[in-house]
Amino acid sequence: MSRPIILVVGTRAEAIKLIPLYLYFKKEGINVLLCATYQHFQLFNQVCSIFNVIPDFSLNVMKADQDLFYLTSVILQKTKEIYLKTNPSLILVHGDTTTTMASALAAFYLDIPIGHVEAGLRTGNMKAPFPEEMNRKVVGQIATYHFAPTAFSAANLLSEGIKRENVFCTGNTVVDALLWMKEKINSGKIKIDDMVVSFIRKNKSDSKKIVLLTAHRRESFGDGLFRVFNAVKKFAKNHSDVSIFYPVHPNPNVLKAIDKSGIKDIENIFITESVAYKELIYLLMNVDFVATDSGGIQEEAVSLGKRVLVLRDMTERWEGVWDGSEELVGTNETLILNSLEKLYHLSNLNLPASYVYGDGNACKRIFSIIKSRKLLCGSFDDKALHVSTF
Repeated sequence: MSRPIILVVGTRAEAIKLIPLYLYFKKEGINVLLCATYQHFQLFNQVCSIFNVIPDFSLNVMKADQDLFYLTSVILQKTKEIYLKTNPSLILVHGDTTTTMASALAAFYLDIPIGHVEAGLRTGNMKAPFPEEMNRKVVGQIATYHFAPTAFSAANLLSEGIKRENVFCTGNTVVDALLWMKEKINSGKIKIDDMVVSFIRKNKSDSKKIVLLTAHRRESFGDGLFRVFNAVKKFAKNHSDVSIFYPVHPNPNVLKAIDKSGIKDIENIFITESVAYKELIYLLMNVDFVATDSGGIQEEAVSLGKRVLVLRDMTERWEGVWDGSEELVGTNETLILNSLEKLYHLSNLNLPASYVYGDGNACKRIFSIIKSRKLLCGSFDDKALHVSTF
């Protein structure tokens, strides 16, 4: 049997974006293994359940009060052990999490080629987002192959001196997952939680505008989250014909900010525990607009034709801003409130679905590139310099 390709995932966002690639490889009969660090245990399991996938390796690194020092060291050591045991031909990592950086570093130390999916995203500020900007820059320097989601992210890599023959513009696998999930929802093949369905139906029948809110970025902890919540509270109080759905990330810092902000006391702000991926996509399909600091939700919302307020001071996803779908508002209370008001008063919130982040064929492109490099049988052909374009 050929040497395996290992995909390493740890968070829900990574699972959403890499499991479709794992399944595509499986469909093509490739020897591929899924290694889960379980950086987000409960949220990660939700995604595995939806895709009907069981990881081949479960590292279970999560513990109470974990920090970046612990995560980095334990993931580095545990992925090293998996690599030594399996002798992989290629390690595929995604994006910019601690799992991504540490598992790629372990591969680098063992001289195993690394493929970086969603490569090349940059804000230009090492502390925003923190620690993600550092993570993806480190992986950008040690990866062998760079699968950039957009032409702009590919250009970022080229500007950093990455060889052009190793940079591929493929689209983002998040759109592959999104279109798959949208079809399952529309066809009734996946059941959506009754609470979420009832929320949407009731508010639509009452002709209310529905807003999806998510806020959990590490760099916003403390004053940033309070400013976001204050703006949202004022907006909700101004408009009784608006309903805001806020699924809460389980991070203790977020929960503490919610408790102190008083946002729970506002009648038309519906706060719930984090929802599963399928419910999130159902919400995105049905809300009027979105306010979020999540990168993945920006991509999904824009791909569904939704307008987005980006609750971050900097973004690595400028394509949606340039497309006119997104507005960067940061955690500035006045700017957030004014932008919410502007969207509320728009006569037409609908936008056509945008393809700036992908067209649903990223997995196919990445597979074809890896196949052209003859990595599927454990050998390498650096003469096969086929630059994929999206």
